[in-house]
Amino acid sequence: MMRGWLSGAVVAVTVALTLGSCASPAYDAATRDGLRQHVLTVAEASAAGDWPTAVAGLDAMADELSTARDEGRIGEERFDTIRLAMEVVRQDLDDAIAAAADEAERQRLLDEQARLQEQIAQLQEQQDDGNDGGNDGRDGNDDDKKGDDKKGEGGKKDD
Repeated sequence: MMRGWLSGAVVAVTVALTLGSCASPAYDAATRDGLRQHVLTVAEASAAGDWPTAVAGLDAMADELSTARDEGRIGEERFDTIRLAMEVVRQDLDDAIAAAADEAERQRLLDEQARLQEQIAQLQEQQDDGNDGGNDGRDGNDDDKKGDDKKGEGGKKDD
């Protein structure tokens, strides 16, 4: 899980560096800064394991990137480079989300297993208590009846 996040953060940083490394007339500072803010949002959300926010940030970045291209604020080559890096980040996010879901399911199954084992232990304890108490009660009652019968028979005969 952490590896997926780390990989996503590294790619996000790479995207940030890519955004800042090339200056072109069709790539203005406002567009660059806006895209960098989205990169930061995605990286922070990924680091926190806040996958919905990371995905939403990446979606917002994609929208802003497309708008910038459509308005001529970013060139096609820069658009393609950033878009490719974003696809890698999205794959890392998808992998991290899947890993988190797998881990959550694994933990749910472990919790369920522990709960069932506890129930089994309780049922075995109840069964053991019932068998011990039931046998003692029957043995004691049987002995008492035999003893009572003998005493009663003996008492009747002595009378």
